[in-house]
Formats: sequence, structure tokens, C-alpha cells
Amino acid sequence: MDMESEADLFESANQKRSKRDAQISPWWLLGLSGAVAGVYFLVYWNWAAMPIALRRADVLTHPDRFIAEVAKQHLFEMSNVGPRVAGSYANEIVTVQFLLRVIDEIAAEANPTAHRVEVEVQRAYGDMYLDYEKYPQTSVYQGIQNVVARIVPAQGSDPDNYLMLSSHFDSVPQSPGAGDDGTMSVIMLEVMRQLVQGKRSYEHGLVFVFNGCEENTLQGSHAFVAHHRWFAKVRTFINMDVAANGGRDIMFQAGPKYSFLMEYYRDHVPHPYCTAVAEELFQADLVPSETDYLIYSTVGNIPGMDFAHSTWGYLYHTAYDAYDTIPNTTLQHTGDNVLALAKALANAPELYDIREHEGSKAVFFDFLNWFLVYYPLWASIILNVGLVVVALCAIGLSVWMMARSTSLTVGQLLLQGLTSMGVVLLSLIVGIGLSLALAAILNAVDSTMSWFTQTWLIFGLYVCPFLIATCTGPLLYIHFVKNDHLSLHARVQLLLHATCVLYALILVVLTAMSIRSGYLFTMAILFYTVTTLVNVSIKYSPFAWLYVHLAGQIAPIAYFSSVSLTAFATFIPMQGRGNAGANPELLIALFAVLVGLLVAGFLTPLVALARKAYLYIALVAVFFVVSIIVMVTSAGFPFRAHTSPQRFYIYHCTREFYHQNGTLRRLEGGYYVHPQDRYTGDLIRELAVKSDLSAIPLGDECDKELYCGIPFYQNTQHGQRENGLWIQGNPFTLPEAIDLQLVDSQRDPEFNLTTFFFTAKGTDHMSFYVSPVEGVKLVGWSFSKTIPRSGLAWNGQEVHFVNFVHGIDDRPHEFYLTVHGTASKAAEAGWSFYLNIVAQYMHHEQYRASEFQQFVDQFPDYAHVVAYPAHLVSRIY
Repeated sequence: MDMESEADLFESANQKRSKRDAQISPWWLLGLSGAVAGVYFLVYWNWAAMPIALRRADVLTHPDRFIAEVAKQHLFEMSNVGPRVAGSYANEIVTVQFLLRVIDEIAAEANPTAHRVEVEVQRAYGDMYLDYEKYPQTSVYQGIQNVVARIVPAQGSDPDNYLMLSSHFDSVPQSPGAGDDGTMSVIMLEVMRQLVQGKRSYEHGLVFVFNGCEENTLQGSHAFVAHHRWFAKVRTFINMDVAANGGRDIMFQAGPKYSFLMEYYRDHVPHPYCTAVAEELFQADLVPSETDYLIYSTVGNIPGMDFAHSTWGYLYHTAYDAYDTIPNTTLQHTGDNVLALAKALANAPELYDIREHEGSKAVFFDFLNWFLVYYPLWASIILNVGLVVVALCAIGLSVWMMARSTSLTVGQLLLQGLTSMGVVLLSLIVGIGLSLALAAILNAVDSTMSWFTQTWLIFGLYVCPFLIATCTGPLLYIHFVKNDHLSLHARVQLLLHATCVLYALILVVLTAMSIRSGYLFTMAILFYTVTTLVNVSIKYSPFAWLYVHLAGQIAPIAYFSSVSLTAFATFIPMQGRGNAGANPELLIALFAVLVGLLVAGFLTPLVALARKAYLYIALVAVFFVVSIIVMVTSAGFPFRAHTSPQRFYIYHCTREFYHQNGTLRRLEGGYYVHPQDRYTGDLIRELAVKSDLSAIPLGDECDKELYCGIPFYQNTQHGQRENGLWIQGNPFTLPEAIDLQLVDSQRDPEFNLTTFFFTAKGTDHMSFYVSPVEGVKLVGWSFSKTIPRSGLAWNGQEVHFVNFVHGIDDRPHEFYLTVHGTASKAAEAGWSFYLNIVAQYMHHEQYRASEFQQFVDQFPDYAHVVAYPAHLVSRIY
């Protein structure tokens, strides 16, 4: 062997030894994973920590504090009346009297030299229009009730400006409504009690709206906005609602465009918990509900804030939403926040001329519930663009320093950086693709929602494939693409820089689209930029740079862990009450990969530093396989009795269809099952077979009869017709059956107009479907001032939907319909329109037929069944 060969071998051995010395132990990766898990669990502990709930005995030591025990005692009385459905005796009489009595007691305790409390019951009549894309509806209310109170100075004239606090006291059928929204109602009562005991009057008045009809299309709040004299002086509001039992209250909507509200939230709320991410997700309709914030901000045109309990909402709108599921600590947390904020806003000078303070939307978020960060949208543009420039400069400086220590030019290093970016991007694409592909596969094979109760499975099923791809990509690149001019550490640094550049590109796009949730990437880039500059200052000292980098990741990992807790705790339970035709795995997988990207984006390239890194990747793969195994066992069954139930919505229907001459053409009964999740059909078919029945899709019934001839509670339920099931049964008689009378008809031959006058008597929740035949146009009616656009057409005919609720006033409803034109089809000669009337007997369990009760009793203990009779009458005029 010649001397030159020996030298080459010696150099090669030195390079291998140098590379081995530059590598880290695979145990180091396990330690890093353990540290990340430790941060996550510390964040969870902080996230779940709540203030100590005060008792009546604490009044002397905490004279100005919210007392949770007082609120809890009110909640016991309020929720023990059972479901409080609008129109029911429990809602219109018992609960209204309860609220009046408690408010009178509060008024008697008020400081007589500073405050005066006034209370009244609003009985409202009106209509509103909800412009849903496919199913617009006119919502009509008759005699619904709100309990409204106000605090004004004991002496002097009434204030010209008011702060409004709002919640609702009605509930959905078959739920005692302790959480939704009894919790917020009793919090308002205790906040009122504390406010009136103050020594000084407030600069502005305070209005308390206890809304008696929220669950039915937000009618109660609309009634207050449209028909109560006090609303004219309301300048801002705090709305409070609930979609869960317990946990923190999240402030998830603010403004819009009045960022001074965030200043008051920041400066006065003791337990901040808010994020612009929640606001954008809610306003993107990813949450299947609305709150009264919509009415106050759009119809009322005033700014305000929306509070809600939203974490682990498995019991929301179920019979398990009971008194004993509401922790006193939750009452204390929300009470502390609302009381402090109400005191501040009641003295806010901005309320004197609030329009002067209109600005832009704001980016806002709390950091680990410790403090609030907020800045206007325009400031976020400056911040994001400026940060991207600084980050790119810091990366450029790092690359320049790297070029000085190697034989490569800056241009060559930039080319290496572009290659690294391609590797990172490809790894991300593969990781996201694997997770989403698995979501599609599980949906296709009907193995969805295994994480519904076993939430840790989300990590195994969706985060693990993402981590495998994003770890493997950099590892394979460094292993197979040799570069003798760059050290192992330098190549990993380039991969980290490439990740930061990709984040910067994402941030620029989000900023250009005015998506405020982009602040998540702002935070990731900010901390990476700071550590990059620190490492530049220490000239990327071997191994020391790594610990500087990891130290800079602690804060963002902690914050992203908090965001993930909020996101999953909110959205996992919602998948049990969403669109049965959608893929629930897809949304959860998207959340999972986003969390993986934010938490691990600046960590996964470090795997390439480890010796035998494939062992770590294999360990992640083992966890993935274990998750798959658990998923297919009984442990992966989504539902549990009492804690995470499966929801069912069933109407026992009597359906009457009449010819145009008034003779009966069809009479039948049966059960309509409205789907709530992907598993609804499986259990229903099984139970139907046990009862010698057959559960079938609606099929061509939706062509034969107007909106399938099903007594849908809302016309939007028609959108789930392909997933709904019909079980044929027997018709039955209801004590309060629909009584529809054509009182008169008037013909105007000059203008080819005909007006029909009707009266309709039924239960408190009714619906009207009006569908003119071809050639005829609906041009007038008494339900609203104008005729709204049609919803989804039926057999080429327009369909206009009216949702009707009566509260304490149960008189027959009088209405008229005016049509223009004549039927264009010979078979429909003399016809004008179809009129379907639906009655929903939501709180009339005594009307259940024995056969219906027997069918309901078959459901397993993990099922929560909302079941009640419904009546449909379909006529042609």
C-alpha cells in the first residue's frame, strides 16, 4: 500500500471518528421526548388548575369577591325543575318566578344610597330572518319571555349608556340545562348581587338580560334588541353561554373592531383565557352552533364579548347536563372574570361615545392563562412582516458565518439551504399525507371516532405518522447525500433554517389573507430567531448551540401544548353531534398535524444528530401500531355511559297528507331518526330488527312529499336526509293535534292575486313549509314584512320555511299567504301551494305512545336519546 492510500484511509477514519463524536446518543432523543412530554403535562396541570371556590363563610374575609357557593345554590334550584323548553310551564312560569324572586332579594340587599334595581318581564312578539345558505328561514315568536333587570344610580337621572350582561335560562328538550345555560344565569345573579352592594354608583347603567328563548334560533335576544326600550342605550355587552360542563370560561369573540374591549379584558380579568384562533374557527362555522353574540353584534350593531365554557362538552344538550356536573371552581373562575370586567366597563369612559373608539379587529391570546397579549390587526401586519425580515437576516448572518468556517461560498450554502428546504417540505407533505390518508381509510372502513373517549389515540394515530415522516426525511437526506465540506451539525442547522423559512412563507400568506391565527407561526419564528441570534453571538459553539436552541423552544412548546388542549377538548366532543355525512377523522387529523408541526417542527431535524436514530423512529412506529391495535379492540369503542354518550334524535311521527279537495290521501306513522354521528345507523338498524321492524333510508320519499314529508324541527335538518332513517309504524292520536283552519280566501282578478287567511293551533314549537306550485309565486305573507328567498327547491318548486314558537301566549296563530299567478301544469289546475305544518311535542313525555317508549327503552346505557312525538299535516290549496 502506497503512502497516498494510507493517508486517504487515515483521513477517512478521522472523518468517521469526527462524525461519531459529533453525534449524540439515541437516549438523548428519549430524554428530549420525555422533556417535551413533561412540558405538556405541566401545561395540562396549569390548564386544569382553577381558583379556590369561595363559600358563604368567606364573605367577611373577601367582601368584594364573587361567592361560588351562592351561585351553586341558585343552580340547584334552577336545574331541579327539569328541562326548561321555551313554551313549557317549567320555563315560562317556574323559572321566570324563580328569577324574579332572586332579583327582588338582590334588590332588597342593594346599597340604598348608591344603587337602585329595576326588574320586569318582557313578553315579546316578532320575527327575524336567518339567511342560511341552503335553508334560509323566517323565525316567528309569540309571547316569549325575557326577565330583564337593570342597575342605575339611586339618585339622579337614569344613565344614557349601559353595559349589558346576557345569558339564557331555557334549555333543550330532556336536559336539565345546568350547564347550558343555567351556569351562566346563576353567575349573572351573583354578579348582580355583588355589584349592587358597592359603595358608589357606576358611571353607566347595567342591564341584565335573562333570555327565555335562545335554544330556538336565538329568538329571545332578538326580542330584546328589536322590542325593548332599554336596548337603545346599550353600548356594549358581555354574552355568556355554555357548550360544556366545567372548565375555564374562554373569551372567544370580541368586538368586532373595538379593540379597547381587549384592553379592559387584559387589565382587569384575573384569569385570562382567550385566543383569536377560537374566534376565527367559530366564525368559520366549524362549531355547529351560534350564540346571542350574533344577534347583538349584527342586528343590534353593538360591540361586545362572548364567553363560554367549551371544554369536554360530552354532556352538553343531554340529560346528564345536571347540577352535580358543574364544579364550584368553574363558577368561581367565570364569576371572578365577569365581575371584574363588569365593574371596569361600567365605569369605562369609552362608553360615552363608543363609535369614537371603533378600530380594527385584534390579534389576542393569553399565555398559559398568566397574561394577555393583544394588538390590532394593522399592528400584526407590521409585526409579521418585520419579523420575517429579521428572521431571514438572522438566517443569512448564520449562513455567512458558516461560509467563513468552510470552503463553501455563500452561494453554495444557499443552494444547500434550498435543498434542505426541499427535504423539509417533502417530509411535511408526506407526513401530512400519511395522517390524512389514514383518516380517509378509517372513515371508509367505518372505524371512526376511536379517540372520542380515548383521546390519547389521536397522538398514536395521527401525530405518530407525521413524526415518522418528518424525522425520516432529514435522516435519509443526511445519510445518503454526503457532503464532506459541512459538518453534521451544520447540515442540521441548515435544516432548521429551512424550516424557519417555510414558516415565514406560511406567515406571509396568512398575513396577506388577514388570518389572525397566523400569530401561532409568529411565535414559532420569534423564538427561533432569538436563539439563532444568540447562537450567532456565540459562533455556534459545538453542542452549546443545541442547548440554546432547545431552551428557546420551551416557551412555544408550552404555548402550543395549551392551544392543543383547548382545541381537542373543544372539538372532540363536537364530533358526536355534528354532520353524520362528514368525516370526523379528517378534522381531528388536521388539528393533530398542525399541533405536530408547531410543537415538533424545530425538533424533528435533530433526530439526524443521533446515532442509531432509526431506533427512535422505530419506537414511534411501535406506538403507532399499538394505537391501531387498541383502536380495533373494545377499548376503541367511542362511547361510554354517562360520560361520553352517543346521541340519538328520534321523532315518533303521525303524518297526514290531503288532496286539494280536502280528502285524506295518506295517513301513516313511524319513527324518524335524525343522524348525529357516523354510528347512528348501525345501532338503529340493529334495534329495529329486534323489534321486527325495518330501518330504511328516506329514498324517493323526498321526491314524493314536500321535504320528505318528515316533521323536521328545522329546515336545516333536511340537509341530513340522505343519512336519516325511517322506521314504519302506526299512526297515533295526540291530545294537542294540529288544528289548521282556512278562514277565508280573497281573489283579486285584476292583479291575479289570491290571499288565504288561516288560523293554526298546536303546541309551542311549530313549523310552516310553504311551497307554491309551478306558475305561482308567493308575494306576501304575515310572518314578516318581506318574502325571503327560497330554500332548497323541491321538485322545481320554491320552499319557504317559517319556524314558530309561542311562549306564555298560546292563542291560535293567525296568518295569511298571498300568491300570484296560476298553476302551469294541467295536473295541478286550481292549485296554488302546498302548506305543511309541523308540531314538535318537545316537553310532552306524557304523550309518548307505549310502543314508542318500548322502542326507546331498548337503547343501550351509553346512548342518550332525545325522543318525542311529532305531527305533520300536509295540505294543498
